[in-house]
Amino acid sequence: MNSYHEIVPPRASEVAQRLIFNTLWSHVPKKSIISGLWLREYENTPLFPNCFLHVLPVAKFKYFRHYLRNIILVTPGEKGLWEQGKEEERIQYALDFEDKTKGRCTAEWGKIKTLEAELLLDYKKYFPSTVGMLMDYHYSLHKQQLIIGALNKKFLESL
Repeated sequence: MNSYHEIVPPRASEVAQRLIFNTLWSHVPKKSIISGLWLREYENTPLFPNCFLHVLPVAKFKYFRHYLRNIILVTPGEKGLWEQGKEEERIQYALDFEDKTKGRCTAEWGKIKTLEAELLLDYKKYFPSTVGMLMDYHYSLHKQQLIIGALNKKFLESL
């Protein structure tokens, strides 16, 4: 009796996301932007994708899904706190982290808040929802690629 194992190929979006994560991983320090903790221990583990945080959530800001500046490195726990935690929980994490390191390090959530404000301005600038007389304008895939490609090139050159 022969048994066949079907290999399900990954979706194109999963491949693109892996490529983007690997590109970012190879160009930026492998540390959390919040706490400064090293993330090398997560490489080649199932938790590796959880080290990448979209500052502006993809569900609301779909055109910035592949914008490298919108993706930062954090610990998996910090990602969970940013996406699902309350402000009080983030503050408690910062206090606990500072206690644990005896004041040598701090968890700086303000860095993400500053970046979030900058990215919101960029999103409105490069992907306005009103174009001419059209409201709730949708950009073609080609137009998205042109804009995000140019933004990513500029970001990588700035590193």
